[in-house]
Amino acid sequence: MNPDCPNMAFSDEMATPFAEAVNKCHKVVLTCHVNADGDALGSTLGLRKVLINMGKDATVVTPDLAPTSYAWMMGFKSLVCYERQQEEADKLLDEADLIVMMDYNDLGRVKTLGEKIMSLSTPRMLIDHHLDPVVQADVMISRPHASATCQVLFNLLLAAGFSQFIDEEAVTNMYAGVITDTGGLSYNSSDPDIYILVAEMLRRGVDKAYVHEKIFNNKSVKQVKLQGFALGRKFHRVEKYPLALISLSKEELERFNYTTGDTEGLVNIPLQVRDIKVSCLILERPDCVKMSFRSKGDFPVNEYAAKYFGGGGHLNAAGGAFHGPIDDAVDLYQKTIVDFYVRWMKRTAK
Repeated sequence: MNPDCPNMAFSDEMATPFAEAVNKCHKVVLTCHVNADGDALGSTLGLRKVLINMGKDATVVTPDLAPTSYAWMMGFKSLVCYERQQEEADKLLDEADLIVMMDYNDLGRVKTLGEKIMSLSTPRMLIDHHLDPVVQADVMISRPHASATCQVLFNLLLAAGFSQFIDEEAVTNMYAGVITDTGGLSYNSSDPDIYILVAEMLRRGVDKAYVHEKIFNNKSVKQVKLQGFALGRKFHRVEKYPLALISLSKEELERFNYTTGDTEGLVNIPLQVRDIKVSCLILERPDCVKMSFRSKGDFPVNEYAAKYFGGGGHLNAAGGAFHGPIDDAVDLYQKTIVDFYVRWMKRTAK
C-alpha cells in the first residue's frame, strides 16, 4: 500500500491496472455526464492536469455546455463541447488511445457522445462513485461508498504512485468536486477518511476560502431572482407529510433567462425547514423533465428515483427523468412519494 495515500481504499493490486493504463497512453479524452456539476468537472479537469504534468495529451469533452458558474475552475476554457464542437470532438476521440468515463455509470448520461464512444474500439476506463455501473470498460474503478468521484480519483492517484504530478491546480479542482458533492461536507460525508483526504488536499495548496467563495457565493442576479421565485411561488409541501416539491416549467425558466447551472443547490434549500425530510426539484427541459431528489437521514432517495424515474444516485442525493408533460411528472411524484415514504417508515420501524 502506498504510504502517501491518506485513505487505504486502494491496494497496490487494485491501483495497478489504473497505473498501467495511464503509463501506456499518450492521447487521452476524458468525459463526464450532461449538466456537469463540480464533481464531474473537478474530476475530469483534475485528471487532465495530472496527465499533462506527466507529458500526456489530455482533453476533456463534455456532452453539452458546462455551466458558466464553474468557469473559475482551472482548465475550464479548454473544454470541448460535443453538442457544439462535434467535428473537433470526433477527431479527438478517433485519435485517442484511451477514453476515460468519469462521474457517470451509464452511457445514457452523455447523450450522443455515448453513441460515439460505443462506436470506437478504443480502450476505456471508468472512474466513478455511483451505484450499479452498466457501462463496459477495460479498467473499472467504481467506488459507490465514496462521497465523490474526486475522492476516488485523488486516492487512486496516490495509491498508483502519481503523487508528484498532483499540482495545486489539479488538487484545487478535485477539492471543488468533493465540496460540491457533499454540500460543503454537510451530507454524504460521514466517513472519517473524507476529512483525512481534505486535510491532505489543503496541505497541497488548496485555497479553501477561494474555492468556497466561488462555489457558494458566486450567483448572478438572475439566479437569485429565479431562486426567490421558486421558493416564494413554487415551493409546496405534500400535505401531512415531511415531503417538499419545487417545480419550474419551461416558460418559468425562460422568464429568468435560464442557463444550465442556474438552479444548482436549489433542491437542497427545502431541507432547511425543520421537519422536511425529502425535497424534490422538477425542471422542464427541452428533452425531458429533470427530477432531482435530496433527503435527510436514512431515507433512500436513490431507491425512489430508480423505481419511479429510471434514475439513481446516492442515499441522500439522486436524480432521474420523466418523459412527458411536467404536470404529469408532478402528479406522479406526489402520488408515489407518499406511498414510498409510508412503506419506508413501516420498514424501518421493525
